[in-house]
Amino acid sequence: MKKSNAKIWIILSLIFALCITAILPTAKIHKAHAQESNTSLLNLIVSSVTTETITLCRESCEVYGNTNLTEKEFREIVNEGSNKVYLHYNTDSHTDLSYDALLLVKSNQKTHSFEFIEMGSRTADKMCAEIKNFLLNHAYVINEVQTVNNTGELLQTRTTVPTTFINCAVEMNRTVRFDDKGYIILHIAVSKYVANSESIVYIVTVNNSFVPGIVGVNNDEDGFKKYKNKSGYVHMKVAQAYDATDEYMFGIREGNVPYYKDHWPVNLPATISIMSSLQAGVNLGYSFQNGFSLSGASIQENMNLGANISFGYSKTITTTEPELSVQSNSVDNSICEWNYTFDTLADVTYHQQTNYMFEISNSRNGMFIGDFRLILDYKQVVDRWWLWASAESFYTADLIVRAGEYNAIYDFNNGMI
Repeated sequence: MKKSNAKIWIILSLIFALCITAILPTAKIHKAHAQESNTSLLNLIVSSVTTETITLCRESCEVYGNTNLTEKEFREIVNEGSNKVYLHYNTDSHTDLSYDALLLVKSNQKTHSFEFIEMGSRTADKMCAEIKNFLLNHAYVINEVQTVNNTGELLQTRTTVPTTFINCAVEMNRTVRFDDKGYIILHIAVSKYVANSESIVYIVTVNNSFVPGIVGVNNDEDGFKKYKNKSGYVHMKVAQAYDATDEYMFGIREGNVPYYKDHWPVNLPATISIMSSLQAGVNLGYSFQNGFSLSGASIQENMNLGANISFGYSKTITTTEPELSVQSNSVDNSICEWNYTFDTLADVTYHQQTNYMFEISNSRNGMFIGDFRLILDYKQVVDRWWLWASAESFYTADLIVRAGEYNAIYDFNNGMI
């Protein structure tokens, strides 16, 4: 009996050990899942950026990295998807994408767009680190997805909507890095005023940030050297859009012609009467030193003038350092130029807002209402006080802006993607 009992205990012990062994992996999986569910959305997205192929689809985000997904296919996923954060990136230098990383935060109101492009040297590991820095720099918009019940509430508190004048019909944010020298951030916002059945007035506002490498060093960002701000420029032009992607089948589609009206800031701002180029003798409003209004009275503090609209801004250059020169291009007067120069090399970011006002027809041509082409040319000059240490970087953003029936901004690419 004793031997039999011993055998029984041995068998029971083995069964118990097997059960414990079977349970433990499950416990580990559950623990890992619990940790993952507690991980912030930002950390989840950042940690998913690797040099390997990855597809991550969750309720709050979708990440596509180093896949064969085209830009068009990715944008279609976003258009058809629910309100969440979408990331598309590629750390491979051999890619047909117009960006290295595209972060889209989709809400009920609009889709907020953030792009990253590296213009300098590239390796997969370097691009991986830079894309992670790019995401961390936009943590505020990613984290907001977790702090609001309705993603449609995102960023609503940051804009006002005066009567008739729609502030920010469409916007996008792009970061362009020049290897270890620095980078430029361009934030484009398009405001829209439907004047009447014939005309729409648009104001394209671009907040340009010229960031020298030393700022990246001071912020512990990877791969920068202590270059300081010296000089640079941004040139703006709005042109007629066209779509030649289906030229063989349907011919070239053309958008409406934009008519330049005003630009700022300038050294000596003046009141501009905005006369329609589409309707003879029609005055669409006035561009004052401190804003746009339908009446001949200047706006004060962006207050509504009765039933009239008011749209406040400043046309005056208020800084003396750096020195800022503003003018129209000598060959094409619709190209507006802002050129800055520091007297002494600066270890700070230079911020320059540029504004461009134009009129366009309120009717559909070969393309949709509100489709136009925006061309931005940049130059950034940095220096390190050493002999031959000065470095010039150039970048052109040739974009199609869809600020009417569709709300999006992306690379022009000979028409629609």
